[in-house]
Amino acid sequence: MPPLDIENVKRLVEFDTPTVANGLELLGVRDPSVGYTGPDVRALMPEMGARAGIAVTARLDTTTAGTDQASMALFWEWLRLIEQQARAHANGSAAVPMFAVVESVGPRPRHTVTIGDGMGTQLAMAGAVGFLTNGCIRDIAGVRAVPLPCWAAGLSPMHGRLRWLDIQSPVVIDGMTVRPGDVLHADENGALCLPPEVADQVYDKALAVREKEAALFARLRAVRERGLTITQYLDSMGV
Repeated sequence: MPPLDIENVKRLVEFDTPTVANGLELLGVRDPSVGYTGPDVRALMPEMGARAGIAVTARLDTTTAGTDQASMALFWEWLRLIEQQARAHANGSAAVPMFAVVESVGPRPRHTVTIGDGMGTQLAMAGAVGFLTNGCIRDIAGVRAVPLPCWAAGLSPMHGRLRWLDIQSPVVIDGMTVRPGDVLHADENGALCLPPEVADQVYDKALAVREKEAALFARLRAVRERGLTITQYLDSMGV
């Protein structure tokens, strides 16, 4: 596989996630019924806009009761890996944006608090530009101040027992499979996973989508200004 054009990945933040999704669909490389989150994961800081980055993954269980606190060694290893991955993809240029992804597992995955302001600060220092989980976060004011935009099931106050299970394995977030090295794009509409082999081709397709939609909306505005009904508009289009 040829090296990923990182600049084209970075430029994807010029678009909202639905436009990027439509651009990916134009490439015809994946069934459009998979590869995105649903209503169980939402943007917790939608005012921060879109983020795009390379996925680094982990799995965490905090809701299995009755066992001792596990070591944080895997988390420290994960932080080092995020920073190493950012540098490895940079090829001498500015640091590459990384997207931290944690799958919550255990008896109550939605109650798993994956990060707070302390971990969020460390993730941002390592190079993460966004955070995605099927669980929750806490300390939202502090995480917002980092700033580290998060996509999650919501908020919860207690971190439970932090048991980091593994890092850089495939994870599933609200029905979306994410593999290490995948490219993620997310905004207030949700999160989208882009196959790394085509992620840098999506920018040009998203441009085409935006231009096509701009032309469509211009036509619709003109029709409304003329006072035509939708039936008259459809008749004029020959449909």
